[in-house]
Parts: sequence; C-alpha cells; structure tokens
Amino acid sequence: GRPSYDADKVAQAETRMWRAYYSGDKTQLALQLIALLRNQYGLSLLEAKAVGELLAGSAMKFQSARGDYESVALPDLRKAYDIVKRATDADFDSDKVARAELAWWVARRTPGQNSPEQVGAKIAELYALFYGSNRPEFQKAGQLRAQAAALRDSGDKNVDWARVEELLRQSYREIKKGAAEKLSS
Repeated sequence: GRPSYDADKVAQAETRMWRAYYSGDKTQLALQLIALLRNQYGLSLLEAKAVGELLAGSAMKFQSARGDYESVALPDLRKAYDIVKRATDADFDSDKVARAELAWWVARRTPGQNSPEQVGAKIAELYALFYGSNRPEFQKAGQLRAQAAALRDSGDKNVDWARVEELLRQSYREIKKGAAEKLSS
C-alpha cells in the first residue's frame, strides 16, 4: 500500500517550500515540493518529480504574471493533478481541482478577496473537490492554511516561521481527520 499520510512532515515540507519560494531558491523549492508530494500523496520519486516540476513551474509563472492567470498557470496545474489522480487512483476532476488551486492563489493577490477568511474558504473548496466531500475539517484546515499564508505575508523579512509551520501542522492534521477514510486506503 501507499505510505501513511504524515501531517507533520507535510507541514514541515510546505514551510520549507514557502521559505524557498519567497527567497527565490528554486532548487530547494523543488526538493521540498517533492518531499511534500511523497508525504501527502504517497507518490513515487518519479511521480513526485514530474508533479513537482509542473507545480513549481505553474507557481513561478504565476508569481511573475500580472493577469490572465488561467492561460499562464492552469495548464501545468491541470497536468500535475492529472498525474496525482492517476497515481493515487483518486476520483476527483483534475480541471476543477486545478481551477480551485489557482482560485486561492489569485484570491491572495486580489484586494477585497484576500482576507484569511476568504482565502481559507477557497482552500476549503479545493480540499472538498480533491477529497470528494465537504467536511467541517476541510473548512478549518483551509482557514488555518490561509492564516499561515497571511502570517507569512505580514512578516516580510521577519516571518515567524515556527508559527507558520505550527498553523500548517494544525491544518494538515484537520485534513487527515476529514479525509481519514480516503487516506487510510
């Protein structure tokens, strides 16, 4: 079977990934993304590398884009989720999940849509689509992840990375609770 979902390792990898992303360290970003994908989805090294390259490419294109986000970031996101879907025998709609991922990225960048509550709701929609159910744990997980992102944004050069990681750890523990039947299969 696939390795068990380790919420703490996923949070640790995501924190390191965010640090690499915001410092422009593409190598470290790729390494942490691969670790996150292996821990979160139980992907093989090759699958994680393929998905990681697509997700990192999408994130980097999005970072420099100033509009038309769908044509810039969506193709790689969709391909990445196609691979995750095949590798995990999941039954989500890759296009809808990719669009939900992009939606929270765009919301974080859009004044009037970028409060942690608004972004958290978008992240929760992503989890509901990905796991095929709308669970209260996903709402909580989305809010916690959005709070971590807002904390990162407000810290500028003095980010409290330990607190960011703790919020992400709580978020991924909620996902594990909400998706227990899917993650234990």
